[in-house]
Amino acid sequence: MSSRFASVAWPVIMLLFLCMLVAGAGCLKDSSVSVTGITVGAEKVTGGEVTLNVTTDLQNYYGVSSGISRVQLKAYDTGSGLVAAEVTNDAGFLGIRGSGSVSQSIVLPRKGSYRLVSTVFENGQRKGQGEMTVYNLERLTPDTQQTGLSITDIDFLVTKVTSDRVEIQTDIYFTNDGALPSDPFDIEVKAKEEDARLLADKERVSVAGIRPDATRVSTVTLSVPDQYNYVVEVLVWKNDTIVKRGEGYVRLRPGMQVDKDTEFVTKQIETSKFVPESGSVMMSQAPYPVPTRSPGFAAPLVLVAIGSLAVIAHLRGRRR
Repeated sequence: MSSRFASVAWPVIMLLFLCMLVAGAGCLKDSSVSVTGITVGAEKVTGGEVTLNVTTDLQNYYGVSSGISRVQLKAYDTGSGLVAAEVTNDAGFLGIRGSGSVSQSIVLPRKGSYRLVSTVFENGQRKGQGEMTVYNLERLTPDTQQTGLSITDIDFLVTKVTSDRVEIQTDIYFTNDGALPSDPFDIEVKAKEEDARLLADKERVSVAGIRPDATRVSTVTLSVPDQYNYVVEVLVWKNDTIVKRGEGYVRLRPGMQVDKDTEFVTKQIETSKFVPESGSVMMSQAPYPVPTRSPGFAAPLVLVAIGSLAVIAHLRGRRR
């Protein structure tokens, strides 16, 4: 009975096997692996280098993957065309119509632009390629300079004028735009003469941490020579690193162009007039003398009076 069943089943099994071979003939073809996408992110940013995390997505559209796929990532400098960096990593076995991805870290100088080219190989054969360009890496902020602080405004107030020097109160408004409270930080405020860039004065103070979405005003007083124009620079320090910059202008002797830009005219500012009434310096006297009564005006008045009396006496004589 068993031998009779085997004689009948064996041809059927062979027929099914042949049908499977015919149906799967397309699957036995060589694989066709392609790069379907590239994603780039900044993993680490220092003052001189940028570590990029590049993820390459792969897809085997038909056929059987015959081995381990490998992805070669090259970074070409867009200016010179030279290879700046190169890494190679395994992407694994993709199988029949399988997909996968590989993430690679590549270190580049923090300047310029680069063309990132991902090439996939399988058993030493080049299968597919994709590319993406990253621009202006110098614009990336180093990790040590990452901060939610912003300088929203700078105000200047003259608090004292003595001889040829002026004390300027500088109020700097800091806002924490981040989601977490900021750490305490230092600020350095410098006043530089606008044309010569000579340093007139500088001060450094500490600022306490700021809550998220809150604003804190920090005040620094600078003493500078009067009748000059200044650029006031604000440097925010975090440990030994400058993390933010800002600037404002104080022009104690402003100027303007007249006559179609052929003549430069300066305007003199009387700085003491900008000292608040509660300040420590009295307001200066008016620059122009107040007119006083002169005795020269009395003589014409007397003549007019005498003439009027003579006219009245003459009229009365004629009536009589």
